[in-house]
Amino acid sequence: MRRLAFTLMLLAADAASSGTIYKWVDAQGTIHYSSQPTPGATELQIDSAPPQGASPASVPVPATASAAAAAEPFKYTSCALTKPTNDEALPNAFSVSVAWRVEPALRPGDRVTLALDGKLQTGVSPTATSHTITPIDRGTHTLMVSVVDANGRGLCQSSAVTFHVMQPSLLSPTRRVPPPRR
Repeated sequence: MRRLAFTLMLLAADAASSGTIYKWVDAQGTIHYSSQPTPGATELQIDSAPPQGASPASVPVPATASAAAAAEPFKYTSCALTKPTNDEALPNAFSVSVAWRVEPALRPGDRVTLALDGKLQTGVSPTATSHTITPIDRGTHTLMVSVVDANGRGLCQSSAVTFHVMQPSLLSPTRRVPPPRR
């Protein structure tokens, strides 16, 4: 098959200079191509031929919109956490609402993952734009949102957002109680 394609390419290059290619089948059933007419040969119409001496890879091929799109991999332009904001303090919080933005919208098969302090959160809808983490421990936490494809390959990742949860405790109450009056 490769030999046939190579022969046709050479003949097309030769025919580009002479203008015509002829095809015929001999008594043994072998197909022949030539730029010279022979008895019983049929003339082949060639729309265009590569320049003489050109390899198939060097011949320019017109690009269509779908071919150009297939050559360039898809990219998300933005993945960002919108809530909570970086360094936000959440007083008396026992849960935290998280929201994010992904642009353009998720493609079918891609999904969102949410990580709190480096651990993936369960129960996050793969196509959601928000989630509530309950319960949340007091202290400083870091959040990140990512978009992954069906194979788990990362396509987009937000910057880390750090927030602080302040909850009352016996050792650190949120308001100071004045001493009793005498």
